[in-house]
Amino acid sequence: MQKKMKSFIEEHHMLKKGDCVLAAVSGGADSICLLTVLLGLRQEWDLRLCAVHVEHGIRGEDSLQDARFVERFCESHQVPLEVFHCKAKDYAKAHKMTVEEGARDLRYGFFAKAAEGFGADKVAVAHNQDDWAETMLFHLARGTGLKGMCGIPPVRGNIIRPLLCAGREEIEGYLAARGQSFCQDKTNGELLYARNKLRHQVFPALKEVNSEAVAHMAGAACLVAEAAELVEGLAFQAAEKYASQKEGGLAVSMGILDEKPIIGKSLLHKALSEAAGGSRDITELHVQQLFGLFGKQPGKMLDLPYGVRAERVYEGILLKKREFVPGHFFPVEEKESRTREQHLPAEEAGSPKGQVWELPINGALRIPAFGYEIHTRILENQFQNEEIPKKMYTKWMDYDRIKGNMHLRTRQEQDYFVISPDGRQKKLKRYFIDEKVPRQQRGQVLLLAEGAHVLWAIGGRISEDVKVTKETQRVLEIQVYGGNVHE
Repeated sequence: MQKKMKSFIEEHHMLKKGDCVLAAVSGGADSICLLTVLLGLRQEWDLRLCAVHVEHGIRGEDSLQDARFVERFCESHQVPLEVFHCKAKDYAKAHKMTVEEGARDLRYGFFAKAAEGFGADKVAVAHNQDDWAETMLFHLARGTGLKGMCGIPPVRGNIIRPLLCAGREEIEGYLAARGQSFCQDKTNGELLYARNKLRHQVFPALKEVNSEAVAHMAGAACLVAEAAELVEGLAFQAAEKYASQKEGGLAVSMGILDEKPIIGKSLLHKALSEAAGGSRDITELHVQQLFGLFGKQPGKMLDLPYGVRAERVYEGILLKKREFVPGHFFPVEEKESRTREQHLPAEEAGSPKGQVWELPINGALRIPAFGYEIHTRILENQFQNEEIPKKMYTKWMDYDRIKGNMHLRTRQEQDYFVISPDGRQKKLKRYFIDEKVPRQQRGQVLLLAEGAHVLWAIGGRISEDVKVTKETQRVLEIQVYGGNVHE
């Protein structure tokens, strides 16, 4: 198990030597296995381990016993632990969520708080291969697209899932061989929850068809993730041609019907998510209904989640919400932009103007003005056989070619890109013009810069001067989440 998990960690660049890792430990088999394996790697990778336990206040004395078990386990292995107690049912009721959703929100909030307190670089959670397949099936049953069929990502920001390489039976067998006890949540056997029905009724039947069904589903999820990434890129290109922000909403033109349906539907999903301000309750059915609206007469309406209304207009479809907040994925319609610019004070044209954030190395940074959370890490000797990411919001740079401090900010007068290996430069203003970025958006593009040298226009190109080559020794990986990022 340790060798298998170590290989999975290395494959997905989850950890590096010297990291501080916060393990989320419920006391169940998965989390005890996770922490046990991390303990085995602690000395080899010089890891600093700490743990967090969340007692949700749902199962009474059983829940409190689990917390005490985790406290004893961590104390016996000299792992610092922070325990949080909460009332998940009350929280869920107040926020109009299911208990499962409320508990998850609370849990990840406490994880973030504990990580900050311990100074943890990564938060390790104990989802396993069965969870991966269950999530995939759950999304399929509920109605989903490519993104939902990807299941659970091995890495998202500072959250890592090293146990996705192992199934539930393998994990329990590993603990049994070591004589290690663990807690058992009685509610996992109840069929009141949808996931438990999948776990106890559907999966046994699938394993009768093929004993490796779960592993095969996890493998398929990886392939779907690659396909989803390709479609995301093509949808972004289509958005530049067929979609725009209009006052009070988003417009998608009839021209999208000239593209492959999968590209059109991906764009519509992005448009609906952006208009809604969220995507949790948006299913493939809603996208299908929206796509079908193109075939209706102008004036037809469609009510969608989050209070969004789609209207069939002569040019295509207009998505509106009572309080629409424009994002960065869809371009602003040029004609309307000029009109609005005349009414903006000069200091707002480049909003948020004057704000500068220093980029941390091997850390995370939140930028509320953009809704972004940015994570960085240095890769050494772990990337030689890896393909350079081709994602809009994940970039690799040659760290040793960056000599000064890096800052995140909006444009300044002397900004430039290096656009060729021989050092030829292009003014940022010319780059914006060539890329047809509307004038009203140019002051809202977040830049990563070293002085006046722009290393990356977030969501766009990076400087030729910092691209990874065969001679690169250390890679700086930068991942951007939040805002209107869809990777």
